[in-house]
Amino acid sequence: MKFYYQVVTTPTADTPGSAVVLNFPDKRYLFGQIAEGTQRACAGTSVKFGLMTDIFLTGRLEMSNAGGLFGVILTLADGLASAAANFSEKQKKTENEERKQKQDLAQGGKGDELPIPRPGSKRVAQRGTLTIHGGKNLTHLMATARKFIFRKGLPMYMQEHDGDSLAGQRGSPPDPYEQPTWSDQNIKVWVMAVSPESHSRSKGKRTRKRSHEEFREEDTAEVEEKNAAALADQVIRQNVVSNMFNSTWTLDALQELKLADVQMPAIIFVRDPKTKDLQRYTGPAPGGSMPLPDITVLVRKPWPGANVERIPPASWNEDAISYIVRNHNIRGKFDPLKAQALKVRKGPDYAKLTRGESVLSEDGQTITPDMVLDEEKIGKGVAIIDLPSPAYVENLVNRPEWDSPTAALNLEAFIWILGPGVGDHPKLREFVAKMSHCTHTVSSPDYCPDHLAMKEVAKSTAQMAMVRPDNYALPVYDNVTVPQSRLFNEAVVSSNECAPLRPLEPGMIINMEPTFGVDESEVTPRYDPRNAKEKLPKDVETRMKVISGQEETPEFQDNLAAFRQDLPGADVEIITLGTGSSVPSKHRNVSSTLVHAPGNGYYLLDCGEGTLGQLKRVFGPEALREVFQNMRMIWISHLHADHHLGIANVIKAWYQANYPNGLSRTDVIEQDMPTILRDKRLFVVCEQMMTTWLEEYASVEDYGFQKVTALSAIPQQVRGGTFETSFEYRHCRADGTFPGQMEAGSRPMTTTLRFQDDSDPLSALLREAIGLSDILPCRVQHCRGSMAVTLVYPDGFKLSFSGDCRPSWNFAATGRGSTVLIHEATFQNDMAGSAIAKKHSTYAEALEVARQMQARALLLTHFSQRYQGNVAMKNDHTSQEAKGGPGSNSSANLRTKDVPDDEEGLAEESNPQLEGANEDTGGVITATPRAQYNGPYVNAFDYMRVRVGDFPILQAYVPAMEKLFAILEEASAASGEKAQQQNATKKQNSKSKLANKNTEKTGKAGKAGKVANSGNTKKVEGKERVEKAASRSPKASASSAADKVEVVAEVGNPVIIRRVGIRVEKAVSRAPTASASSADEMELAVDASIERAERAAERAEKAAERAERAAGHVARRAAKASSLPTDESDEDRNAKRPIWAEKRAARRAARASASASSADEMEVDTEAGNPRKGSRSPKRATSKRAGRASASSGSETDKDAKKPRARSRRSRSRASGVESE
Repeated sequence: MKFYYQVVTTPTADTPGSAVVLNFPDKRYLFGQIAEGTQRACAGTSVKFGLMTDIFLTGRLEMSNAGGLFGVILTLADGLASAAANFSEKQKKTENEERKQKQDLAQGGKGDELPIPRPGSKRVAQRGTLTIHGGKNLTHLMATARKFIFRKGLPMYMQEHDGDSLAGQRGSPPDPYEQPTWSDQNIKVWVMAVSPESHSRSKGKRTRKRSHEEFREEDTAEVEEKNAAALADQVIRQNVVSNMFNSTWTLDALQELKLADVQMPAIIFVRDPKTKDLQRYTGPAPGGSMPLPDITVLVRKPWPGANVERIPPASWNEDAISYIVRNHNIRGKFDPLKAQALKVRKGPDYAKLTRGESVLSEDGQTITPDMVLDEEKIGKGVAIIDLPSPAYVENLVNRPEWDSPTAALNLEAFIWILGPGVGDHPKLREFVAKMSHCTHTVSSPDYCPDHLAMKEVAKSTAQMAMVRPDNYALPVYDNVTVPQSRLFNEAVVSSNECAPLRPLEPGMIINMEPTFGVDESEVTPRYDPRNAKEKLPKDVETRMKVISGQEETPEFQDNLAAFRQDLPGADVEIITLGTGSSVPSKHRNVSSTLVHAPGNGYYLLDCGEGTLGQLKRVFGPEALREVFQNMRMIWISHLHADHHLGIANVIKAWYQANYPNGLSRTDVIEQDMPTILRDKRLFVVCEQMMTTWLEEYASVEDYGFQKVTALSAIPQQVRGGTFETSFEYRHCRADGTFPGQMEAGSRPMTTTLRFQDDSDPLSALLREAIGLSDILPCRVQHCRGSMAVTLVYPDGFKLSFSGDCRPSWNFAATGRGSTVLIHEATFQNDMAGSAIAKKHSTYAEALEVARQMQARALLLTHFSQRYQGNVAMKNDHTSQEAKGGPGSNSSANLRTKDVPDDEEGLAEESNPQLEGANEDTGGVITATPRAQYNGPYVNAFDYMRVRVGDFPILQAYVPAMEKLFAILEEASAASGEKAQQQNATKKQNSKSKLANKNTEKTGKAGKAGKVANSGNTKKVEGKERVEKAASRSPKASASSAADKVEVVAEVGNPVIIRRVGIRVEKAVSRAPTASASSADEMELAVDASIERAERAAERAEKAAERAERAAGHVARRAAKASSLPTDESDEDRNAKRPIWAEKRAARRAARASASASSADEMEVDTEAGNPRKGSRSPKRATSKRAGRASASSGSETDKDAKKPRARSRRSRSRASGVESE
């Protein structure tokens, strides 16, 4: 059985964590720091989440280590949901294939093909659950996401570990670690919770752990009471997590309530007394001035996350989790000769012995498995150690597990995940020397350079920098220097001495079975744009010359001067950090935009996962320090994961930049609002649910919450259609708690602030503290709590930001006269149906909002990840309505909604009175043919920066950009195909050498070598089919399918490999103009085929092994029988031998002929029906196989079988030409 570890990430700006995947044939396990950027890094590699059932978090539980966990879970959940949705379809497809195969078998045409296995319930069950292992507060961390994560059908289990709980699980001497902490059918895991030295906690951050003597002194009843309370709190959290991922809630579930008991906002229905049909209620609603009728109404039953107002607070914990992982012992090989000598009955008794069961022999003796099995192979162990700082080294090296004869048995390797300065610790070096018999690898910023983990976006940015260096610059990186530069002047103490620690690289493989070793063949070279020597295509250069000439014309200069005239904020710079929607991809990260207003500071609009890494790529350490020291505010538009999951790490970086020495923890609640507003603080303006998340997470990690001023925006529509907004500040402790938190109806002390209330002295302090004259939010139609916003600066600059939404009249009115509008344009105009269904905007709709708003300039962002490159820029209003447009039935590759839209249609109904709600579309603008938007508008890309006064110049370069991206997409497809071909050839050569080496040993090995060479050749042919299929549809990437074919190819079954390749070709040929998302759809379509192929190939390999053993057994029996006396004479036996040989040769030739015709029929092109270029003709393949079969028989048929191979080259080519025609 083969299994191995593969490195996923090492510390870089893009991927700050270190993670490895343990791969078994039936399961995968993810170990390490699941930091931000993990799922994005996996999207650009061969690492897949399809068989992932367990995630083991290492180190301390904090966002720097677990910030990518939510994204990984969502990806797993959505993949499982897609698999479940297509399961019945796959079953039907399997049945059709089986029926067709039976027909082929009946005709005798495909006798050698393996049967297609039906997807079994075992595999489905394995992929149906997810267990996350980690430190204390893991369940609390997951429960904080209940307001914005909701998935069904993925039971989630949390395994928390800390020093106290692990101590209680230990066994008795002499080996307390004889039993692992956790195990399954593949591995055993020993968990270690390593705490820092006591002096590292003396700064008030954490009290010293009490000794066992101190525990004994404490009152037993009080201890039991605390334990019972802690257990009750944990049960609450576990129930919350269970409802988040395995609920039976449905969107159409309604409940009856009295109208006065309805909590607004909500969609209210009443039942018609005559027809009994449901109708929308349009009368007075709760919270309004009108009296309420005493009636019973129906409202949607709240989804489970909405029912839990708050969860019990946690307490900070600094234990760092590490693991020792070892596979189970591998049983010895069954020896049939020993079994025969012991008179064991063949058949079931043999199977029982291999399963470890004892049997009775023919003479009544008890036969135990050890009597017929070779010595079992001890499992190999790997220690995955995470040490955040030098304070953890002492306790790690002195762990009792290292002296355990069970836990430390047969350790082969250490994977060290080290924080800054840990690798040079003397005691760690001494421990490594003590364990010199193991291979030591390391992932640390002291040993791994800050290379470009996201190569695709770096390549495109480098090309765009050649077109517009004022707007694009090379990402900040360093492929060589170690240790990496520190962000906040942390002391760099490192000798830069690696030995004997071997730095890890993404893609590196640590093989465990069948042979231990480190393999770097999958490591890709680091991309270095400075030395890439790339040149712009001539077509792009031509367009640039034309554009440069146009820039100098008087007409262009006049138009530019007119645009800049009386333009407030012309020097304001907008930096687009993340411009994609839903999930991060190779080309675009998720939403985040930084606005720099000189003299005012920096303002961050949305903060999706990976935002801190994007900031590090745009700014160097010194410049980024200046950014954080002058950052005033973060605006969060709504609670979708792709808009806010990066906020905790950004706040922590701001905190470290402004308070480098930290602050002592205190339980004091600051109640004086003027003091708070005069203090150096970071403002986070958002909806109330986001504020709650910030408070609840503060009890997990000290990320700087005590210096965050979180303002909950409450926009209210007043007479005349205008909005008045108040901002609520909740006074809490540094850990986010407040007195009486868990009591029913309790709330913290709150202060209400307004920007334009001259009667309140706090208004002036608020404007001065945040650097803005006003913040004007308004509710928009997307998900619960979604808001767009307009920021008004003191100099008259006005910036409007849509977040995610349908086009909104209210937003256009609130932002009237904006200098710049930043609006989402998730879909192109031909996908208006998808835009309405997903509650997003099309390109044309965003232009219409800008026209209605009378914005001076427009920046379009938040593009669907299906648009990997440039989005077509058309200033028209040809967006088609959802019910009739071609986009209405599109299967967009977007993540499903993070939370149910239980207030659909109420996004803009801030007025509690619902009269007229059915007659209006909620203030949504529809893009009907109207006047065009006349201002400059540009598309956003990651790492792009543009001054407001330069919008017309950047727009002028759009033709050059469009051409550049068209060429880049073609080049990317071609280079990907070439790289895959080179990789396949490299593997073929290495395995051919191994097969040839085996050939020299024995004759049997020689035959195996021929089969291996044949399998390798067909392996490459199968993969080439996938690549050629992808090239026929350049917009649809088939890399995922190619990766899956490669997995099957590892088994070496040529028939299945070719069959999978042809299925992929058919999938692509059916949709030759598929969009980028069709690659994922294709992957789902062939997923069942790939899995069936894997299982069939594994069974075929096992069957071949059994057949080989059986052949050996028959040969031994024949040899034994030949030595016994017999009545048959030698003359009779010699006379029969030619007849037997001739029969055997005929059977082999027939099987070879059938197999060849079957395999070559598969090579016929699915579109033209002809043999593919470079493939053997069916006649030649049949002749060759027949010749080989006959040659092995040694009969007179050898000459006849070899005659077709002796044809002249001309006759062979003529025959091939006839077949092609």
